[in-house]
Amino acid sequence: MKNSQDFKNQFYTQFPIQENTIWTKPEHLFFMGSCFSTNISEQFNQHFIDTLSNPFGTIFSPDAIAQSLQHIQNRTLPAIINFQNTQHALLFDTAFQNPNHEALETKIRHRLEEARNYLSKCNTAFITFGSAWVYKHLLSNQLVGNCQKIPQNQFEKIILPIEHIVENLNQIHKSIRAINPQCNIVFTISPVRHLRDGISENVLSKSHLIVALQSFISQNSQCHYFPSYEIFNEELRDHRYFQPDLAHPNELAIEYIFKRLIEVYGDETFKEFMDKANALRQLINHKLKTTDPIQISNWQQNLEKKKAEFISLYPNSAISNQLP
Repeated sequence: MKNSQDFKNQFYTQFPIQENTIWTKPEHLFFMGSCFSTNISEQFNQHFIDTLSNPFGTIFSPDAIAQSLQHIQNRTLPAIINFQNTQHALLFDTAFQNPNHEALETKIRHRLEEARNYLSKCNTAFITFGSAWVYKHLLSNQLVGNCQKIPQNQFEKIILPIEHIVENLNQIHKSIRAINPQCNIVFTISPVRHLRDGISENVLSKSHLIVALQSFISQNSQCHYFPSYEIFNEELRDHRYFQPDLAHPNELAIEYIFKRLIEVYGDETFKEFMDKANALRQLINHKLKTTDPIQISNWQQNLEKKKAEFISLYPNSAISNQLP
């Protein structure tokens, strides 16, 4: 007769991932892609690691990410269209529209330079794909990253062929390497379900992304693939790990995937740093229930001591930039 743990294991599958150390200390990390990129970058921020996430807002498709990185590499502006007296950079999200053309160009140039400078010094570029579905702007005949609430009759919705996504991956790789030849590149697929596309359409989209990435990684062993989508669907296949919209992973799921990420790419020294950072963050976030001024003063002095000890141990962490 099976014991309870063996019985429980029948309902759980651990997705195997080969460990590959790329992080030994807190360093700069660059994130670009879907909202899941932002989720993971925020986890690193909570552990006092410096990140730059989505300088052009949320971008879902490999094509839009590839185009964006080309503009970062070459310091070139994307196409800007006029619609009802407002200028739109449709490659980026809705924050990149402005009635003033010059103001929009200035904002984009600033973000391009910020992203390029950060990429040139970062340890890892973390690229997250959300969907293979894209929109083509009919008037310009260009694939866009965001329709920016322009009427849908001005766009055609298409799914990127696998071969097109592989070309995008090669361009992403080329652009990042041109800016920073030593940068680690980690690709992943967002576990977010794009239910607005339809359930079957979401599965088709993720399948295109998976097949393209597996083809690319097999030819580019120096790049990494982290299976966020597979972990969520194989290890966390339960509605308790979803937000109420049943599309986005909740905080518990994001934290679990983040821990798996650290286990795969962090060495023992890095994991020790993460444990100390987590303990300090919990101390910082602790809410005192006492109103006694002496107890409050003693607690604050202890907190400052812990901060100083952490900074002494890890002078390269981002704690000094995040805390007053």
